[in-house]
Formats: sequence, C-alpha cells, structure tokens
Amino acid sequence: MSEENKKNKELAAKLNSGNSNLIFEALREIRENGTISIIPHLFDLINENTSDIIKKDIVRLICDIKEQNAAPLLVDAILTRKFGEDTSDVIAIFWQSRLDFSNYLPVFIRVFIKEDYQTAIEAFTVVESSISNMSIEIQQECMDILKTAEGSITLLKRPLYEELIKIISYQITGFLS
Repeated sequence: MSEENKKNKELAAKLNSGNSNLIFEALREIRENGTISIIPHLFDLINENTSDIIKKDIVRLICDIKEQNAAPLLVDAILTRKFGEDTSDVIAIFWQSRLDFSNYLPVFIRVFIKEDYQTAIEAFTVVESSISNMSIEIQQECMDILKTAEGSITLLKRPLYEELIKIISYQITGFLS
C-alpha cells in the first residue's frame, strides 16, 4: 500500500469515526497535507447525521481546493450521492471553488431543472461562472437539455430558465436574443 493510500485510509477512519474531535483533526490534516483523493470521503459526511459545524468546515475545505484535476471528483460526488436539505450548499461549492466546470455544465443544467429554487440558483451560478470556457458541443448539449425540459420548468424558475437560454445562446451566437 502506498504512503498516500495509507494516509487516506487513516484520514477516512477518523472522518467516519463519529467523534467530532477526530473529525476536526482529520479536516485539519487534510487542509494542511491532503490530496484530492480524499474528496469522496468528505462528501460522504455531508448528510443529515453530521453536525452543521462539521458540514460547514467540510464545505469551506472543499471550496478551498484549487487543483483543477479535482473537478471530476467533485462532479462525481453530486452524481453519486444524495444530500437532501444540504443540496443547495453542496452545489454552491462549485462556483465558490472557482474551478472550471465548463466540461460538466450539462450536469448543472440538469440540477437546475430537477432541484428546488434555491438549488437552481446555485446551479445557475455555476453555469454562469464557467460558461465562457464552454465548448460548442457542451453549449449545444446544454441548449438541448433546456429546450427538452421547457414544459417542466416551474413558474418560480421560469425567469432563471429564460436567462439561462439567453446566456447560453449568447455564447453560441455572440448575440443576446
């Protein structure tokens, strides 16, 4: 077992211990010397059984990740886990981190469509913050997803939906519609 794997196993054990002191100790260690491979374990702790103070510390830690190669791990976390009431806070991590998620914007478009209004605002912000780096293929995929979902958009989210259409169209054509 590599030294990194051994260290991650120890950190994961602390994170999963249920002991707040050990969890905070692990979070400090991760902040100082952690690697992105510990990210899935951090997301596992964002659930209804974790205290709010620990969740907030985890969110701050994840937001501070500046390694672009962490982006796929972060996106995988929202695709493979349920966060319940914490979903909007989790989605906010993506725009707060300042990483480029342009290759994953269709995921956030789907979150926008599927989730509640607050989470939709967070997903909108992720799209807005990464849209300038989006490829033409991703732009088209996002437009296709939005057009297909048009009939399912609630009245509350309708203005945001229309703005998403405009900003993505602008990226494609260079003209605001």
